[in-house]
Formats: sequence, structure tokens, C-alpha cells
Amino acid sequence: MTNEKDLEIVAAGHTCLDLIPAFTIEGTVDKMTDVLVPGKMINMGKCVVVGGGPVTNAGVSIRRLGVKTELIGKIGDDDFGKQILRWYEEHEGHFKGIKMVEGESTSYTIAICIPGIDRFYLHHCGANDTFGYDDMDFDIVSRSKLMLFGYPPWMKKLYANKGAELTKILKKTRELNTTIALDLSLPDVDGYADSIDWFAIVENWIPLSDIMVPSAEEIFYFLYKDKFLQKRANLKERETVLDNMSVEEISQIGKDLIDMGTGVAMVKCGNRGLYVRTAGADRLEKFGAAGCKNLDNWANRELWFPVYEEEKFVGALGSGDSAIAGFLSAFVWNHSVESCLRYANAAGSMNVTVPDGLTWNKGFDDLTRRVEAGWKTKEMQINESGWKYENSFWVGPDNSGKWES
Repeated sequence: MTNEKDLEIVAAGHTCLDLIPAFTIEGTVDKMTDVLVPGKMINMGKCVVVGGGPVTNAGVSIRRLGVKTELIGKIGDDDFGKQILRWYEEHEGHFKGIKMVEGESTSYTIAICIPGIDRFYLHHCGANDTFGYDDMDFDIVSRSKLMLFGYPPWMKKLYANKGAELTKILKKTRELNTTIALDLSLPDVDGYADSIDWFAIVENWIPLSDIMVPSAEEIFYFLYKDKFLQKRANLKERETVLDNMSVEEISQIGKDLIDMGTGVAMVKCGNRGLYVRTAGADRLEKFGAAGCKNLDNWANRELWFPVYEEEKFVGALGSGDSAIAGFLSAFVWNHSVESCLRYANAAGSMNVTVPDGLTWNKGFDDLTRRVEAGWKTKEMQINESGWKYENSFWVGPDNSGKWES
């Protein structure tokens, strides 16, 4: 293995084929059952078929932003697997870290995005369930400044035995001086996830991860399962758990992640924007190759940045992955924490204007142009004690680091 860091980011983990059928409904729908009626033939638009999962949605987005990027994933030798490789070759070129395995089935997701109804997915994990340490290309990892690993809660071998397999992968990655960003995902709460001690699993993963980039809902589930289920049981129509999470609860999650050993906790809060909490300089100094270049700016921060006003809303498929792409691209290019949050929200806000997670992307310079043109953020109010509005950010009570210069 070489120690030369000629790659900036490698995206590894969950890989699938996304199938996104377009509903041709005028206006919005009040209830899903008004559309999905047994025995009814529904006239549909074109079905978008693209590579999916965080390896594609985040990894390819990062590459399209101009970052030197590789991918690591696992697919089967079936028609869907061949379709993924064909899509990569036609649109992005060859990725040597995508492994096709004989006799395995390829993961796929059918995204049901009905106008006015929160999206839901029909998902098959396929070869992701057997992905393990031996499927990693550590030569690629050793060449990369940063590794983003995505969606291990949807990869059975990785979360089995209290997450021992992913723990082994993360430890090896740290030995190679590669910075680690970890993205989680909400598992099937009503299915396999209920019998698993997720807290014990993430307790092993978090200290090994320099940057945590989960959504508020999923990390709330992993750290506070009973509270998550209680909120979920009391939801009103069209409400989500996120809608019922307080600023105090999200701030506590940020503190928990830092206390558990991560260096940067960037929590995705959907249409409420992005919350970030960072550790002190002593933890940030241990980041590896893609370290924080300005510790005074990055250490001891607590910020909340509202989302930008989108030009139009089509769907949120992949918006979290796009936000991660914007954040990490700016990070490996040594931007301030404030700038990383701007690029994260810019990418996420552009993502929702298209049906898939990729076609929004016109490059890093396009995001820069939009941000520097004075792109307005949506109205947002935080009334909790200790919070104040400053420099277009909501600033938390535990923010003591220096602003960007």
C-alpha cells in the first residue's frame, strides 16, 4: 500500500440502484390512499434509473464538485448490478473500488415520491448485507485524505456483533492516517432494528469517527430510542419525529456525540437546516490527513445555519447526501466551519429542485456563485435560552471558537 495521498475523498459503504418513478399528479395529495388504490391503474411519468445509496449520491456528488474521489462498494452480478456499472461508465467513468460478486443480488431502492406526501422507499439490501472488512480496498483508503462511510445500519455484517466488522474497518482506516466521516441511516424501526442494541454499536463507532454527519432523527433513535418511539407514536398527520424535536434535544445530541469521542458533529435537520457542534483543539488535532487547518476557527463551535430558499421543490431524495457532499468538499479544501455549512446547505437546497440526488450538481463554482450572490435563507427562530442570531447563523451557548476572518 502507498502512503501518498493522491485522492481527496473515498466514499465507501451502501451501494444500490435507485428507481424513481415520476407521478404525473397535478397539485398535491392529502392522503397516500387517494393515489395508491388496490386494483387501480396509475398513469406514471418517466422512471429515473440511477446509481444510488450514499456511495453514489454523496460520492459522485463530491466528485462532480471537483474533488478527487474514489468509490468503494459491493454489488451482485445480476441485471441491476450490471446497470449500476453501466451507469457509472456512461456518466462518471470507471471506479475500481466497486466490487461485483458472483451469485449475490444487487441492492435496489424504489422511491415513492407522491406530491404533498412525505417520500417512502421500497428497499432491498442485497450485497450490502454481506459487505465486510475483506470487501474494502485499503489501497484506495490509504491514498485518500478522508473516507466517508455511509449507511452501516443497513449493512447486516457491519452492525452484527455490536458493530465489530465496521469497528475493524474504522481502526484500519485510522492506522492509514485517513480522516473518517461517518453517515448513519434510520434502520427498519418496525422490523429488524427493534431487537438490536444500537447504542452499544454506535458507542464503538463514534470515537473512531472524526466527523459525524447523521440526520437528527436517526441519531436520536440510536441514542434515545425510547424517546424516539414515544414521539413517533404520538405524531399527528403529516408530522415527523424531527418536527417534534426541540433545539435543546438536538443540542444535547451534539454534546453527546462530542462527549462520546467524535471531533465534529454535523446534524442534518431537514428543512430546519444544519446544526454543528465541535470538540476542542486537542481532539481536532487527531484528525489525520484531512485535518482542520484553522483550529481556532473549528474548535469549540456550536452553530445552526438555516436552509437556503430553494428555487422550486421537486423531492428530497438524496438531499442529506448532497449536504454531506457540500460540507466535506469544502472541508478537504480547508474552508472555515461557517463556509462548510454554507456549501452543505447550498448543495442540499439545490438537490430538492430535481427528482434524483445528482442532476442538481453543476460544480463547486456554481455553488460559490449562488452563495456569494446573497442567497437568502429561510425564516427561522430559536427562542431557547443562550441562543442568539449573529452573522446569518444562530449561535449556541457553547460556541466559544473564533469566527472566520
